[in-house]
Amino acid sequence: MCGINGIVNFDRPGVDNEIHTMNLNLNHRGPDGRGIKKFKNAYLGHTRLSIQDLSEKGNQPMSVDGHKWIVFNGEIYNFKEIKKELENKNYIFYSNTDTEVILNSYQEWGEECFSKFNGMWAIAILDEIQNTLLICRDRFGVKPCYIYNTKKKFIFSSEIKPILAVTNEEPDSNKRLLNEILLERYFTTAYQNIDILEPGHYLKINLSTANIEKQRWWNGLENLCHISPNRNIIIEELKEKLQSAVNIRLISDVKIATSLSGGLDSSVIFSELNRIGNSIVDLNPFIVNYKSNITFEKAINLTKLHHKNPIIVEGDKNLNFEDILNTFSALEKKQFYSKQLDLYRSQKLNGFKVSIDGHGADECLAGYVDNLKDIAIHAQNFLVDTYKGISEISNDALSRVISNNYLTRVENYVKIDLGNFFTTESAEKNFYFQSKNSMEVPKFIIDDLDDLKNFDFNFQSLYIKSNHGYLQWLLNKWDRASMHNSIEIRSPYLDWRFFQYALSIPGHHKVMSGKNKSILRDAYQADLPEEIINDKNKQGLAVNDTNYTDLILNNIVSEKDFIENKDWDSNKIISDVKAKNLNAKKINEIIKVSEAYVYEKAMNLNLIKSDVVDGIDRESFNILNS
Repeated sequence: MCGINGIVNFDRPGVDNEIHTMNLNLNHRGPDGRGIKKFKNAYLGHTRLSIQDLSEKGNQPMSVDGHKWIVFNGEIYNFKEIKKELENKNYIFYSNTDTEVILNSYQEWGEECFSKFNGMWAIAILDEIQNTLLICRDRFGVKPCYIYNTKKKFIFSSEIKPILAVTNEEPDSNKRLLNEILLERYFTTAYQNIDILEPGHYLKINLSTANIEKQRWWNGLENLCHISPNRNIIIEELKEKLQSAVNIRLISDVKIATSLSGGLDSSVIFSELNRIGNSIVDLNPFIVNYKSNITFEKAINLTKLHHKNPIIVEGDKNLNFEDILNTFSALEKKQFYSKQLDLYRSQKLNGFKVSIDGHGADECLAGYVDNLKDIAIHAQNFLVDTYKGISEISNDALSRVISNNYLTRVENYVKIDLGNFFTTESAEKNFYFQSKNSMEVPKFIIDDLDDLKNFDFNFQSLYIKSNHGYLQWLLNKWDRASMHNSIEIRSPYLDWRFFQYALSIPGHHKVMSGKNKSILRDAYQADLPEEIINDKNKQGLAVNDTNYTDLILNNIVSEKDFIENKDWDSNKIISDVKAKNLNAKKINEIIKVSEAYVYEKAMNLNLIKSDVVDGIDRESFNILNS
């Protein structure tokens, strides 16, 4: 797990300091080493978090033939299987890394190699012979990849700040108030020329002509699974796939940690890890404790059941404005999720680099309230159609009761629900800030929406939310929190074989007896205590519940930059805040503006700019350039 950077200059040779600057701004993602490669008008940069093959053979940028070079962030969990396949084709390997397997796989199969990988990744491969740079992202967007593209320059990076450090890019006034979930649905950011490479896509850049080709290599709708009508068979297959997903994620040359919330998802993973008992995993879980945590005691009880000693992370603390700035900066988000940072900071302090976590189950197994509503909508419409059928062919009393009372469909709600998923309307109505959004929905989403017309509504909704932004926002948030502390997250629920199978299961198997994710509950009923199996609460790590709003409001009114900003009506905001002329709607609108301002301020916090970097890592640069 690492940080990757790259620059292609289309109008000039390039400035060496820029790639050094980007690497320095990603040092937290890879504190174990930095490397740079230059070829003509292109640069590759890498910061290494060593997990597989801790020797120098794992350093990047990496090449096995001197012509193709790679920088890679992620893990290919099945790399040993692919390595054997390549060795049978007479490939020779010089390291025990998955990075080298990627390079040789690309040499053998080209872009088709991505379909063979089971893992998470953002990859860039420089081909000196073909004079191309290829950048690829994994199926679900587990690992981030931001791109900056103008006529003069193309840049990619694992985070936004390294791009800001070498471009001085300004926020887009039309997007700056939008929350990250909505931005992620459009695969863009609050900055003018900085977008997100879509999951399951790759870019190929011709270094001479500046031509950029985008291809979609993964389509989830074309990779759904056959599901047996027998619920017991579904349970067996679901559990088998999850056990395989957990097992394959235990490849590591460093010790692995795990966390436990006391909710269903993390408890299932903790149960599986205890069943396997692999010595590479420390089974004393990290548990975050805070005032509003409703599952803390359940987590403690589960550790006692397995005779483990949990490491308690205290998540309550007195905030100050600097804490908010630092959190926004670390997460690159306009939201205060400090408890995630606390969790992985504790893991780092205890000497870990890898954590097995429970993200992704809600998104494929209908864990959220909105998912349940969508399943109910589909069920209601199905009942209406069935009752209409009875009414058409029968004159008995039942049909008359049905025709009078139960023939109301909810199609209008369905249309509104899907239609609002990609709207930016809410951001245009702020009392203190006017915005005219004109973002376009990406083509691959439009294609999927057209294909989804042939699917049940509950599947349509679940697929859109798991593949087109919401899940990606969630993964992005956790990636930032963990990698800010140099911790790699591995999530078995995001194994593509498990995720696609779970996604394909009909909705009525996911909700039963008033319980969400009932198929997962049934699968692990014998493995977990009743208080966890039957717990209907949904929490996760909540946002900070202290004086967050007051801190923001009280600080921004005295900030000179905030007062002088012409994009919003600062005089009206300050007047309303000081006069306490605030209702809930006004507070919400002021907070949106304030968070945008604080976010932009935080993104420049401790940012290393290219004009202050001179001669750094010159020795390693010259070695790779020679």
